[in-house]
Amino acid sequence: MLKNAPEHTPQEPAPPTAGGAHVTSAATEPSWDDLVTTALLGTDRRALPASVHTPGKEAPIALLDAAALQTVRRRAGLRAAPAAALPEPAA
Repeated sequence: MLKNAPEHTPQEPAPPTAGGAHVTSAATEPSWDDLVTTALLGTDRRALPASVHTPGKEAPIALLDAAALQTVRRRAGLRAAPAAALPEPAA
């Protein structure tokens, strides 16, 4: 055991950002399929996952925010593809 090593304490939840949203890790986010299913069924028929629900924000808006966040995360990991060949000139 190391001397003077700090004791491990559980981390406090992340404070809200300037927009009021809480920063969460990708592991606690719902899957894309869950978001799509909730969007198709409607937030009246299917409750939002707890990690998506934000106090003071309507459920449909929170759902769209979560879907936008998932989209940005997915696109951030993509590499730019080579450009497609130009089409032949019209005759």
